[in-house]
Amino acid sequence: RGKGLARLLMDAAEREAASRGKTLLVLDTATGSDAEAIYPRLGWQRVGVIPDYALWPEGGFCATTLFYKRLT
Repeated sequence: RGKGLARLLMDAAEREAASRGKTLLVLDTATGSDAEAIYPRLGWQRVGVIPDYALWPEGGFCATTLFYKRLT
């Protein structure tokens, strides 16, 4: 954590998507997770939350937060 690896990985994924002609990316992550806080800092726009959409690995439902990013 704190070494910029998430930024490097997301930048690489976005460059690859752009090189393939993609102009809009969408992702989701567990609401309340550490990942949820990263995406807005990387320019992703929060769309909303779907309650009880996914399962935690240890069991039980969790909400999912959706994000999008337009590539330019």
